[in-house]
Amino acid sequence: AAAPVRAQGTGTASDFYMQYRKAFAAAKKIEDLLPMMAADVRKQIEATPAKERPEMFEMIKMMGDITNIKVVKETATKTGATLNVEALDPDKKKTTGTVQIVKEGTAWKVGKESWSSGM
Repeated sequence: AAAPVRAQGTGTASDFYMQYRKAFAAAKKIEDLLPMMAADVRKQIEATPAKERPEMFEMIKMMGDITNIKVVKETATKTGATLNVEALDPDKKKTTGTVQIVKEGTAWKVGKESWSSGM
C-alpha cells in the first residue's frame, strides 16, 4: 500500500478530497468551489461565459451525485496524488473513480475526476 502523501499542515490528499466533497455537497454555485480546484480546471470553468455557468454547475452536480465515498488507495505522484475512490451512485450502485489531487504551492487542489459505474 502506498503511504499517504502529507502536505504541511493540510493533512493528506485523501483528507483534502473528503473536505472538497463536503464543500461540493454544500455548494450553490460553481464559484463556491473554485478555490479548491486546480489552476487548469479553474481556467476551463472561467472560460465558460458567466451566464452558462449555472447550467454547467447543475450538470456537474448531477454527475457528482454520489454518496458513501471512500478513498481506497492514495498514490503519490510528481504533482500530488492519485486517489482511487469508491462510492454509491444515485441508484445505490457501486461506482469507482480516479481523482487527481495536485499540489499548488502548499495547498491541495482537485484536478481531473473520472467515474465509472459497474455495468
